Amino acid sequence: MKKLNILALLVFVAGLVAVFTFDTATTRQIQARVMSLLSPFIHSSAAMEQAAESAVAPQVNVSELKREHDDQRVQLERLRIIQQKYIQVIEENAKLRQLFGFKQAAPFKMTAAKVIRRSSSTWWNNLIIDKGSLDGVGTDSPVITSVGLVGKTSTLAPHMTKVILLTDEMCRVSAKVEGTLEQGILAGERAALEVRPELHLRFLSRNANINAGASVYSSGEGGVFPPGLLLGRVKRFENREISGEAVVEPAVDFSTLDYVFVIEMQAAEPVPEPPEPSANAKP
Repeated sequence: MKKLNILALLVFVAGLVAVFTFDTATTRQIQARVMSLLSPFIHSSAAMEQAAESAVAPQVNVSELKREHDDQRVQLERLRIIQQKYIQVIEENAKLRQLFGFKQAAPFKMTAAKVIRRSSSTWWNNLIIDKGSLDGVGTDSPVITSVGLVGKTSTLAPHMTKVILLTDEMCRVSAKVEGTLEQGILAGERAALEVRPELHLRFLSRNANINAGASVYSSGEGGVFPPGLLLGRVKRFENREISGEAVVEPAVDFSTLDYVFVIEMQAAEPVPEPPEPSANAKP
């Protein structure tokens, strides 16, 4: 071992012996001086340790996080509502454009109306629209959509009208089957609330050659409904004791009616009678 190392070891041992042999006051002085010399290093080490702990495990405010989470949920729900409203506006606009185009191309003079009331107890029998007598609507006027016949007007108010639906037994329409000479009377039926009633085309010929899927149109007989309005399509044909009967699927979806058109039926102008010959007229 080198002499320098031996000397350092001896100095260190002597220091330890001195510390343990000194009295209490002297030991405290030595400890104070050592703490003063090491103080900057202790503070630096503590600061570095605190910074490291802050970086690794930052303090979390649970209440603040919950509040931010709730705010984000509210904003998300608001955006969903706005999106739904936007989609509804787009669909409504497309539907109105279609109705406007149908009205422009239709060969009838019509009044557009919105369905404003339906009752669950009479869902398949009638509804209320927002046009009435002061809007030019008359009694027993045909009510249609771009798909087909809905029914006919009934009770009138100044700006409301009750419409009897085609699925009600009180709405009877003279009808014919496409591709045949068969004609009859089409009417609905009273039904349970959950069941959509079927249409029955009665007074057909027995053993008539009517195929399923054949279209049924108004014939124009009776003067209430113009000819050519689509009523529905044949589901099946049944032979009865006296006549034949076809069960018809309605063309209109009565569960989703929003807008309809009331046809203004033109009254037939009376034909003037020829004047009677005068008694003084020469033959």
